[in-house]
Amino acid sequence: MNNGAGSFNAICEQAGLELGHNGAPNVLNVEPSRFQREASRLIQRGGASGASCVESFLEGLQEHLEDADNLRICLIPIIKSSDKGQQAFSNSESLVRILLSIDIIQPGLMEALLERIFGFLSDEEKESPIPKLILQQMRWLNNIIEPTQLSAKLLEVIGVSSITIQRDIVTSLPEIVPDSEHKTVVLGLFELMESSSDLMVPILDALSNLNLQSDMLAFSAELDDLPIVIKFLLQTVEPENVGDVIETIRMKLDFRSINKLQKSSRTKTKKAATNQTPEVLILDALKTGIRFQKFVMDAWFKALAAISKPGQHKVIDVMVMFILYSIVSLKKKVEVMIRKKIIEGLLTRKLLEDTILVHGVSLREYMSAVLSISENLLRSSQNHPIVARTASALYTSAFQVSDAYYRQEIVGSLLVHIGSGSNVEIDASLAVLQDIVQVSRSTLNEYSLFIKGVLDYMDNLSLEQIRLFFVILGSLAREDEISCDSGTLITDLNILIRKQLSNPTVQSKKIGVMGAIALVQAFGVTENGGDEKGSSSQAVASHRQAEVDPLLKISVQYLHMIKEYCQRSAVCLAMTFDELASMVLSRKLDPKLVIWIKEEFSNQFAETFVCGVNETFTMKPTRNIAMERWMNLDGPESELSISIMPSLCADLSKIASQGTLIETADGAVYLCSLFKLLQATEKATSDDGLDDIDGLLGCGITMFKHEYLEDISEVYSPEICHAAAQGLLCAINWFREISNAFSYDAGDQTLARIILRLQQISEMEEMLRHVLKSVPGFRPLEAIHVKSKDPVTRSGPVIGGSLSLSSAFSISQGKQSSRTMDVDGTPSVRFTTASSEMVTLESLSPYMREFEIDLFQVLRVHQPITREIFEVSEYNKNNTVQLRYPELRFLLKDLLAKITFKLPAPVAHNPFAKKLAAPITNNSALIRMSSADFMKQVLKIVPHIVTKTRMILHLLFSDDEDMDQSSEPVDHVAVRECLSISLKALLSLLSWSELRASDQKAIRLDMLKALAMDLASEEQLAAIQNSINLSTMAVEAFNNLAKWREMMPNFETSAMLLEMIDKMLDLVPPSQETMVKASTLATGVLSYSWPSTNIIKSDRLAYVLGQQIGKSDVRLEMINQYITKVLPSFLDQDEDLSEQHPMLTTQTFTTYTKVMYVQLVGVVSEFTEDHFDSIDVAFSHVSDLSLCFQKLAAFVKSNDKREVLAVTLKHSKIFMDQFIKRVLPFMGVHFRGHQDTVAKIFKNYLQSATRSLQNVCGHAKASREQSLTAMVPAIRKTMESLIFEVKLMLENNDASAAFWLGNLKHRNLAGEEISSQLPLISEDEQDEDLADEIESMSEDGETSGRRPTKAASGMNPKKRARAATPKKKQVRASTTTRTVAGGKPAKATATTTAGKKVAGTPKKRKQIERDAESEGARVHTLSDMSEDEAKEPERSAVHASEADDDDDDNDDEGIPLVRRRKASKKRALRDESADPEAEDDEANEDILPVRRKLVKKRAVREESIDLEDEEDEDEEEDEGDDEEEESEEDEYADRALQEEDERAERRRRIRNPYIDDYADQDDDEEDYDDDEEEEDGEGSEDEDDGDSC
Repeated sequence: MNNGAGSFNAICEQAGLELGHNGAPNVLNVEPSRFQREASRLIQRGGASGASCVESFLEGLQEHLEDADNLRICLIPIIKSSDKGQQAFSNSESLVRILLSIDIIQPGLMEALLERIFGFLSDEEKESPIPKLILQQMRWLNNIIEPTQLSAKLLEVIGVSSITIQRDIVTSLPEIVPDSEHKTVVLGLFELMESSSDLMVPILDALSNLNLQSDMLAFSAELDDLPIVIKFLLQTVEPENVGDVIETIRMKLDFRSINKLQKSSRTKTKKAATNQTPEVLILDALKTGIRFQKFVMDAWFKALAAISKPGQHKVIDVMVMFILYSIVSLKKKVEVMIRKKIIEGLLTRKLLEDTILVHGVSLREYMSAVLSISENLLRSSQNHPIVARTASALYTSAFQVSDAYYRQEIVGSLLVHIGSGSNVEIDASLAVLQDIVQVSRSTLNEYSLFIKGVLDYMDNLSLEQIRLFFVILGSLAREDEISCDSGTLITDLNILIRKQLSNPTVQSKKIGVMGAIALVQAFGVTENGGDEKGSSSQAVASHRQAEVDPLLKISVQYLHMIKEYCQRSAVCLAMTFDELASMVLSRKLDPKLVIWIKEEFSNQFAETFVCGVNETFTMKPTRNIAMERWMNLDGPESELSISIMPSLCADLSKIASQGTLIETADGAVYLCSLFKLLQATEKATSDDGLDDIDGLLGCGITMFKHEYLEDISEVYSPEICHAAAQGLLCAINWFREISNAFSYDAGDQTLARIILRLQQISEMEEMLRHVLKSVPGFRPLEAIHVKSKDPVTRSGPVIGGSLSLSSAFSISQGKQSSRTMDVDGTPSVRFTTASSEMVTLESLSPYMREFEIDLFQVLRVHQPITREIFEVSEYNKNNTVQLRYPELRFLLKDLLAKITFKLPAPVAHNPFAKKLAAPITNNSALIRMSSADFMKQVLKIVPHIVTKTRMILHLLFSDDEDMDQSSEPVDHVAVRECLSISLKALLSLLSWSELRASDQKAIRLDMLKALAMDLASEEQLAAIQNSINLSTMAVEAFNNLAKWREMMPNFETSAMLLEMIDKMLDLVPPSQETMVKASTLATGVLSYSWPSTNIIKSDRLAYVLGQQIGKSDVRLEMINQYITKVLPSFLDQDEDLSEQHPMLTTQTFTTYTKVMYVQLVGVVSEFTEDHFDSIDVAFSHVSDLSLCFQKLAAFVKSNDKREVLAVTLKHSKIFMDQFIKRVLPFMGVHFRGHQDTVAKIFKNYLQSATRSLQNVCGHAKASREQSLTAMVPAIRKTMESLIFEVKLMLENNDASAAFWLGNLKHRNLAGEEISSQLPLISEDEQDEDLADEIESMSEDGETSGRRPTKAASGMNPKKRARAATPKKKQVRASTTTRTVAGGKPAKATATTTAGKKVAGTPKKRKQIERDAESEGARVHTLSDMSEDEAKEPERSAVHASEADDDDDDNDDEGIPLVRRRKASKKRALRDESADPEAEDDEANEDILPVRRKLVKKRAVREESIDLEDEEDEDEEEDEGDDEEEESEEDEYADRALQEEDERAERRRRIRNPYIDDYADQDDDEEDYDDDEEEEDGEGSEDEDDGDSC
């Protein structure tokens, strides 16, 4: 062994290996393990340490491996020599791997092999398999001698190798490096990944198989590598750090940036594939990682659910929600979480829309989840409109990014919602379709065939919903017409509309009008959006152009169609004009079409309804009435008037010949509608001005003679009276509509005229009330024209009386309608008034024109308008015009009705509750407005309402309350009503549920500004207008409203003010300072001595008291003050207390107690250890809580009212539940350090409180109060839970010896011990009373039967039988009935003495009845009964037999000797009298009549209950004084028998304490049959041998 090669060759040859050269294979003659042992032995034998031999061996090996062929041969499986030839070993190990298993040469050999990898860096050698073979030999070695050196060498080789070799080494690292070196390798790989992004994928693949720590997971990656990174992180995470990993992914993974990079990358590479984009791959990696392990899925859900602040959700959160929703097990949870976050404002519509619209291509795989979420959200949005809006946004966004399949699914889902019957779903679905029409009309037009299928099911839609649906179809039809498609939608709509218009019923005509108007709007919409105004010649040209334009021509055709089919239907014409006016005011129609409408319709108003003052009319013969002009504001020089009565009473043939629009009776029906169309076209063509028609505001009206109003029923015929009532209604509507038209941007002169018109409306309403008294069965013309049920009012309220729309044409026998109309509305010649039903003005409100929001601008008139500004006409001789309080009340009531209708208060959803009737008003314009738009309009007048409210308060609070600013008398009733209505209106606005929605921040800010503007200077107003801080505005508004508290006239308005402040403070984050001020306001309300405290509602008092305590910063201290001082002092009748707390009275004590419980429960439910500075402070808080609870529970001892007991039981359970949940865990954690405090709390407070509650439970059961008894099981269960939780806490802290259980005695509210069973009577007392009673009865002789006492007669005879005697000793008697003179059956009961079983034979029954008749009783025999009645006798127990002697002895145990002897004598006496009919027992004959008399008296009295009810009271008086003298004896006799029954019942319960009375009651019939069989079987034996006791 002189050189290395010789040493290597020699050792291999000696060990059994034949080395191959020049490509020849290596041949192993022995087993690899033997070769390994021999080679190791030979190497170690070379020297003392074997070092020189190892070096020589390694040098020889390296020389051998210098040749590439030899290296390759040594890296492939070695060959084994055998007689059959050469073959590879089964384990396929190479020579290098065998040598690596020799520990002494392993480090050097590994280093030599890794050095050989450096030789493969050239491009020619990059594809060589040698590096892979070398790495393969190092995998999964049994032992690594120097792992640190190996790890360092591998990282060194990676740093200088080519990219191909680097990937191979990185992927092989987990199989080569031992676990001890994983951290070093991971750090090295992270450094390598930061320097070279090309190795991201193999490094992540390797890292997934290495042990990682949570602090090593933060790194960045390229866009294409992100999916691998996400998948790696989610699949390698551990449960301990999964939260950190998820939070890191949420914070670092920005999909907005990814989308931008993705678009730029796609633009450069021009890739068209969408299924392999980075976003798609990232979402797929997220889905795979989430579904890989369940704890990862749960962690993602918890992380998303834990987000509780607005603005924290990101796009990745929405995407992960869609992924989680696609998992079946989490579907319901995710849906609930999404809905909750939408309501709380955490998930906004903008975020959801951006997620779907921007990343819609990547979300196509989850589009089914998006649709399912949208559908479920829309179905659950009844009480939360924000959920419906969000679902609509999801639908609209999904439609824009979906493919054809999912678009069809979206349309189908929306149509299903339309057919659901829920108004919320229908409205939201129609809104979605409208949005889709606006953004994707051409795409939606592909599914018009499905959409128009709803036309067959319009019966379930309201008229407004039908209008919206026709608008959608009209837009699609326009798209068809423009695109020149071969669609048949316009043709189908044309056929349908013409069919509906030609239908004779008004309902069908209305649907046809809606469809035609929708198509007019669709084809008449303006293209350029500009207005065209000019001269009359241009107007004529435009008028002609509308008939020539291809699209406008279609609109004109439909308008002609409406005119043709509806010219004789006033109701349909009115609807047409209203719809056209709304379209014109929306400024969406083409100006040419607007001018056409003005020329064809609007200009007909003057010719139809404007007349001269002295103009004469040809009147109908039946309606010839004298007329005059009313309420002219333009002075005597005005020559014009509105012909209201002429349109009702004039001869129509004369008017029709003039070529006017009127071709039907009752043209006054569409008077207001036509004027609305006139003023709309004037505004559209004259720069929003009404200068051309401003004379109509002051123009008078032609009505009947005012002088005949008082005696109108005597002066005129019923038909004329009916016409007069209709004229007054039309005049009211005219003034309403004229006020609406001129209220927009009105000056002071116009406002003064409007105020006068409002006063005239009030006057005419009083006139109409007077006339209605003379017109029974009055129906407006609108109601008469409606023959069938209107879709709008079908789901609404039904008007009372003959005004019901559903009964407008209902004809019953003898009650013909007051006016018989034909189908088209033409009245018949005959006028009849057969109905006598009176109609009120309030029931006519659906037929009155509604006030528009602009009209309420008159509320800004706070000062009287003087003559210098407004020239007063002859109508009003006063120098000033102002809004008086009756008119103010009139306006505020209407405004409150609108707010209630459009902004309903949130209510709990109860599908089985009775639905409240909608207000009976006309709100057609409000229906078209969204709630948000309505709120924005109302907020413009809120500052004026606030100012009016303040002025009213100053007027009521000032000394001079009899005069207002104009020195006119004040109607105090109207003023107080105005105050109440204004406060209700403001409260309703603040109570709007959507005001707190996340997307209504601007409205919240405007609301607070409106409340803060009152009495603000110009500088302050400017600051308020520019402010965007909600909290600042809330403070300003609070300061304004707080000033009102001192001026409030009564408790009710004060409570409303506090509720307003509470609702307002809920709009902003809580402020401790403001909350304390609100509590102080409530304290002031409670400390004031209000008049008539007995009429204050308990719920209002409870609310104010809750505000005082709930908003205080010392909440528990205030509760403690009330419980420990105020309420006890009241119970002690402290006089000083009544001055400090005037609201605390006997009637309100229960309310105070309830509020204390509620507030105490609120305090304990908010308990957390983090709220306190130290543990001692927290325990002091718990001690105060427990003390208050103990004091509250003890109040039942001094106040045992049922209401107080009910409050105690109900809220004590809630308190203990929260105490177990919140406080006991805290006490268990800190028990060892505060044992004395815990023991004090349990022993002194909670134990005393629970004992008081146990007394209440005992009282509830004893008093048999059903409401109280129902609460007992639940609270006892809670008390048991408290006991065992305390026991568990003590056992966990090794203090179980301090706890023991005992039997609690039953006590009443006073603490006196009572029995746990029914009230008992002493046995000796029963025996003595019975013996004395028998003795007294035997001395006094016979007595007549009286009515039994309540206790005796109240029990069923069967129950007395079973309760009085043991089962085998019961004595039964037959009961018979017969029919008395009154036709009712009367019962007769035959009774016997105790112990004798009487057989049901007629002979014995007659004998008993004769005995009863001898006593003067009324008992009917069997002969008086029918055969059927005799077959079904009722049995009644009459006496309880004694138990056996053994049982008696057992019962006597424990009785003193003297009393026992007395009892024995008494039992002997009873035993002797037990069988009076026995032949051998003659000694008892003296006792027998007395005993029989007692029994007979009970039977007679029971029988007389039914019989005496049939008799008059006079017969009872005829019985004389004899019965009064014997009544006391009868009561004693009855009580004796009753007490004897109770004694038997007590003995029965002693023998078996687990008797179930209800089971006995249920088994009465079965036991009855068994006993009857026993009696039949034993009857003969008893007769022969006598009684056996």
